[in-house]
Amino acid sequence: MKILTNHKKRIVLVHPRGFNWFSGKRDITDIANRMVPQGLLSIAAYLMREGHEVFVYDGLGPGVTFDLNKQARSILEYQPRIVGFSATTSSFPDAAYLAQIIKKNSPEIATVCGGVHVSALEGKLLRDYPAFDYLISGEGELTMSELVAGTTPAEIQGLIWRDGEKIVTNAPRTRIADMDSLPFPAYEKLHGFPRDYHLPLFSYIRTPGATMITSRGCMYQCSYCDRSVFKKGFRYNSAAYIYEHMKHLREKFGVRHINIYDDLFTANRRRIVELCEKLARFPLGINFNCAVRVGYTDDELLRMLKKAGCLMVSLGIESADPEMLARHKSGVLLDDVRDTVQRIQKAGLR
Repeated sequence: MKILTNHKKRIVLVHPRGFNWFSGKRDITDIANRMVPQGLLSIAAYLMREGHEVFVYDGLGPGVTFDLNKQARSILEYQPRIVGFSATTSSFPDAAYLAQIIKKNSPEIATVCGGVHVSALEGKLLRDYPAFDYLISGEGELTMSELVAGTTPAEIQGLIWRDGEKIVTNAPRTRIADMDSLPFPAYEKLHGFPRDYHLPLFSYIRTPGATMITSRGCMYQCSYCDRSVFKKGFRYNSAAYIYEHMKHLREKFGVRHINIYDDLFTANRRRIVELCEKLARFPLGINFNCAVRVGYTDDELLRMLKKAGCLMVSLGIESADPEMLARHKSGVLLDDVRDTVQRIQKAGLR
C-alpha cells in the first residue's frame, strides 16, 4: 500500500481514448464530436484550488497519437507523483494498459482510476488490475483531494485500496450537497480548447463551442441508464452560478455556443426561470442547447428558453413502442411525447 505524504503534488489526470470496436477501421469519432472530459476537469480544478500542480492528458485531444506506448511516454514526461485516470467501460482497457506501462517505468508513481466503470464494478477491478494502486468510486473531487493530501486510506470515503493482500472497499463517498462550492472546470488545461473541441454536427450555428454540466443525479430509474457515480437524487448549481460559468467561458475563451449535458436541466423550474431572465436581461452573446424530459416543458418555459438564447432542445424518446416505453422509461406516454415535440417546435426551438 502506498501512503502519500502531505505536501503539494505534481499530478497528471488522464482521459483515455477508448477502444475502437471496428478492427482495421479508422476511428473518426473525434472528428464529428470531440467531447471535453468534464468530470476530469472538475477534479483538476478542485486539486488546483488545493495548491497542487495539475496537468490533463486527453487521449482524444487534438494531435494525440493512437500509440499507447507513446502516450505513456508523454505522460511520464510530466514527471508526476500521481497519475489519475477517469474511464468508461470502453476506455478502461486503455487506462489499465497505460497504468501498466507507467508502473513498469516508474513504480514509485501512484496510480488511481475512477469513473463509471470503476463505480459499477468496484473492488473486483483492483484485484484483477494490479497496476492500479487505488480506485475511486462515485464523485471524485473530495476523494481524490483527500488521497492526494495524504489522508490515511482507511479514512477516505469512496476509496478502494489494498491492505496487504486484502482489497478494502471503504464506505461510499457522501455526495456533494453544495454544487456551487465547486470551482469551474479547468478548461485551460486542455490543449486546443475550445478551437479543437467540436460539438456534435448540426447542433450549433456559432463557434467556438463548449460544454457544461449544471446538475448531478436523476430522480428516475430508467432501465438503461447508469447511476453508479451520481446515484439517485438531484443536485444542481444555482442560476447565478450557471450564469457566471457561462460568462467565464465567453470572456476567457471566446465561447459562442454551449451544450448543457444535464439529464434533467429543467427539473427545477425556478432556477431555469431565474437563469433565463438573467440571460435575457444581461445577454452574453451565447447560444445554448439543453435536454428536457416530458413533463418539465411548459409553453412559458420554452418561450423563456428561446428568448434566453436556447437554440436546440433534446428530448429522450427511446421507443415508439408503448410496451417498451412502459417497461424501460416509466411515467412517459407517447401522446405526451408528441405533445412536447409540437410545443418545442411551436416555441421556435430546434
